[in-house]
Amino acid sequence: MNHLVIGLGGTGGKIIRALRKSLYQEFRGDKLADIGIGYLYVDSSSEMMSIDDPSWKTLGTSVQLPKASQLLITDANLTSRLDNLDSYPGLKHWLGSPQEWRDILNSIVGATLGGQKRRLGRFLFACKADKYREQLQSQVKLLQQNGQTEVTFHVVLGLAGGTGSGSVIDAVAQLRDLYPDSKRFRILIYALLPDAYPNPNWDTGNYHANGFAALTELNAMSVGVYQPYDVTGVKERLTLSDPFNGCFVFGNENENGLTVDVDRDVPGIVADFLYQKIVTAKNINWASLDRMENAENGDGSPETAAQGRIPERSKRFLTFGIKRLAIPEEEISEYLTYSFARQAALQLRFNHWQEASGFIEEPRKQDFHEFVQQKETQLRWLLSDDHLTLALGILPEDAANKRWKSFTGEWEAVIPNFKSLVRERERATWLDELTKLCEKRYQDDYRTLGVPGFYRTKLKARKDMAREIRVRIEQELVNEWKVGAKSAWDVSRLLIALSEKLDERLKACDEHIARARHAEEEAQSRVLGNAHKWSSMGLFSKHLLGTPDSLLDAHGVHLQEMYVYRTRAEGWGFAKALLIEVIAEITDLKGEVDRAANTLQQALKKFDVGIQARLSDTDAGDLRQHLIRFYDPVQVKQISRRLVVDEAEQKTQTGRVRSALAEKIGQDSTFALFNQRVTESTFLDVLETVCEDNARIAHQNLVQNPKERLLGVSIIDKLRDRYGADPQELKSYVSELVSRAGNFVTLEPLEIHRAAPGIPVGVPTAVSKFTVILPRAPEQAEFARGLKEALREAKTGDVEIIDSDGRRNEITLVSITNLFPLRYLKPLKFLEEKYRRRIETGGARARLELHTEGDGNAWPRLFVASSAEVKQQALPYVLLAKALGFIHEGRNPATGAEEVLLLTKDADGLDNDPVLLGKSFTASADSINLENLHTIKSVCDATLAGAGYLHQDRRSEVQRAILSEVEAIKAARGGNIQDETYRRFLEAGRRALAILKREVA
Repeated sequence: MNHLVIGLGGTGGKIIRALRKSLYQEFRGDKLADIGIGYLYVDSSSEMMSIDDPSWKTLGTSVQLPKASQLLITDANLTSRLDNLDSYPGLKHWLGSPQEWRDILNSIVGATLGGQKRRLGRFLFACKADKYREQLQSQVKLLQQNGQTEVTFHVVLGLAGGTGSGSVIDAVAQLRDLYPDSKRFRILIYALLPDAYPNPNWDTGNYHANGFAALTELNAMSVGVYQPYDVTGVKERLTLSDPFNGCFVFGNENENGLTVDVDRDVPGIVADFLYQKIVTAKNINWASLDRMENAENGDGSPETAAQGRIPERSKRFLTFGIKRLAIPEEEISEYLTYSFARQAALQLRFNHWQEASGFIEEPRKQDFHEFVQQKETQLRWLLSDDHLTLALGILPEDAANKRWKSFTGEWEAVIPNFKSLVRERERATWLDELTKLCEKRYQDDYRTLGVPGFYRTKLKARKDMAREIRVRIEQELVNEWKVGAKSAWDVSRLLIALSEKLDERLKACDEHIARARHAEEEAQSRVLGNAHKWSSMGLFSKHLLGTPDSLLDAHGVHLQEMYVYRTRAEGWGFAKALLIEVIAEITDLKGEVDRAANTLQQALKKFDVGIQARLSDTDAGDLRQHLIRFYDPVQVKQISRRLVVDEAEQKTQTGRVRSALAEKIGQDSTFALFNQRVTESTFLDVLETVCEDNARIAHQNLVQNPKERLLGVSIIDKLRDRYGADPQELKSYVSELVSRAGNFVTLEPLEIHRAAPGIPVGVPTAVSKFTVILPRAPEQAEFARGLKEALREAKTGDVEIIDSDGRRNEITLVSITNLFPLRYLKPLKFLEEKYRRRIETGGARARLELHTEGDGNAWPRLFVASSAEVKQQALPYVLLAKALGFIHEGRNPATGAEEVLLLTKDADGLDNDPVLLGKSFTASADSINLENLHTIKSVCDATLAGAGYLHQDRRSEVQRAILSEVEAIKAARGGNIQDETYRRFLEAGRRALAILKREVA
């Protein structure tokens, strides 16, 4: 079977969201066998339509609708349409006063939303009606690809707002216009009544009145009085023979006094009901459901007017209640998931395992200062003195340059060569030549640039070198974090220790430079001393064997020392500049690590909140609740703790989490990439998704005792464990459970038992069916029989019990009442009072906002008029009838008694039997009933609509006659204008004149 769920407005969207979450939790995204489900969410607000809206997530997986299933009906150029109404035939017939509309549009700030103005909601919908039809047909075609052509449309909405309540008439009308066969294409409406006590700021003026106006129009539509205009402009009014099969009406309070939260609970309740009707019903024999929804279990014909069989009050309305007695697998699974996710987050955050507690929320004690001072660490991280002074290369091409040597190695390598070169020259120049070669080496040839030039050039690349050092450090730390060797806390503390050590080394650079300069000066003194010796030698001595060679060798040693220290001083000068950049990089790296740690910390808080919010016992014993959780929370917590402190399991499952995160980051992992690609939302999603699987696997592998198992358990088994030994206790429990089940609206007994013309006598209404759906349990056949017997005995009336192969963990109790007019609803009187008050204070503007067409007077009343209301409605027509000559005052020929008669003729012009209205004209209004009222109103309306009274002069005669009758009443009451009877006739006279002038309907 195919189903298309159409959500109108915010309430409709929330119901769709709850249903999609329920389906995902049950089937994990798998396609449902033999069931096609499509969606279309229509709203004037995009608040719930964002692709990354977190409210659509369930344990890390989003069930958000695709764009093809969303229709945003805002941002239409309403002012332009209003200024050119003749160009928009789908609007002009019903939109109403342009001036009123300009006032409405001028009051809107920002995007145009429904704003609790029903006609504004209709206006917005009408502007996108063609898109609505297009998306509907696309969704239906997708569903019909499974070979099944029939589709049931489920239209879900709240009646209090402007968008859903304002668009429901056209949403249903366009739907039925597209798919007119009501047997193959069933339309069911699910309408949430306005909350009697809404949250602050929910009621902006029309909240309750909207509900009454919408119900009035739905009723008028159902009985065929309201045939809406085609808002696409293609046709005039749409002729809809069977606009909807049934309309479920419900509120947030059930028959037993349970009040649930409209925003938090109601969407889930409706989603549960839809789940049973769509998914469960597919696999069980629930034939009564279709019959009730199609009004086939009784007389579905509407209540009529007092005479003429004109339909007035539809009986295509239903209500429902649903109660689930369930082992709360979803809640248990979430508890286990959050417990596992918390462990994974703690491992990443602190990585501190304690045998009795699992991963705990405090760091391990470690000496990171000693670690960062190790020579092996500094060499590995390119932070040794030789690296910082560029005695060793940092950048890859420098590190790979085989010609680079340490400072001592550089000069040790060149001095012997220089001495060899010098010895080939004149002995008298040996020391000078050696000095020149060393100076040239220092100034020009050291690493092809000379020492000053080399460091000046490399200074420009110090940021690249600092980044290379950071990369080397970060790669090691990220890898250790990914494999679980270090936590985010460890990495952060290590970087603090490293920063402190680098600060110390930066401060020591000046001392290193000073020592090098001092050593250079001492070496230079020796060079000068040696040069002095050389200059003091005579020409003969310089040519003696041995002495010059020894002085040259000594000179080479002293020059080597001097240039090593001079080079080192330059190196430490560079190291000082490089360390500043490195410290900045490490500080930035620590910032990224701390951002990642904050993500973990925030996740931990949310997991703590998630754990605390589950398995609470606050309402566990309240059988009024729509979901009764049947389980032992203490046992769940104990088993969860067992799984949490299983070291092998936790190290395995946290490893899976780290692997999933590594996939998100990519191969070249950095903490910056983690923060960029793994937001707090993404992190929560990953942990929830992975840990849900981890928890289920752990439960499957480690919980082997059947009595301890938490998931995949039969509710029948659990009931047998608790009540199997005491059948009487089972009956008591079931009896109370069933007594607490009820519809989510209360019916008014006074209305149910009311008798009046137009209400069929002896025809059953408000027919109820109580259905219990419980899982098959062949292994507990005897106990199951006793349970079914207890269920049947607990409820009077029509009870059916259906075995299901679906959810093993729950028993579902569904009550449905159908075949009743809206007047049966107990909240309807309250809504009518709010509606009347809004009309009285808001006038024509209020009627325009509340009704999608006209002022509401054209639609049948939802209530049967009371005696007082009949008299109030009748008196203006009594005056009109007297003025038109239909009421005759005189004596009865047989008895001589005074009497007032209503004299009318039939369609052929022959006299009807006279209708006795009373003994006097003044008293005649008190004897009017619904039947008389209908007769008087019919003859007056027909006469005034006839050719004889088209001319203004004839109507003026009638007006004078009405005034004369009112004045006669005043005279009869002694001229007292405060007289109560006279006041009644005075108000009735005003109303009669307004009818005569066509000012009111």
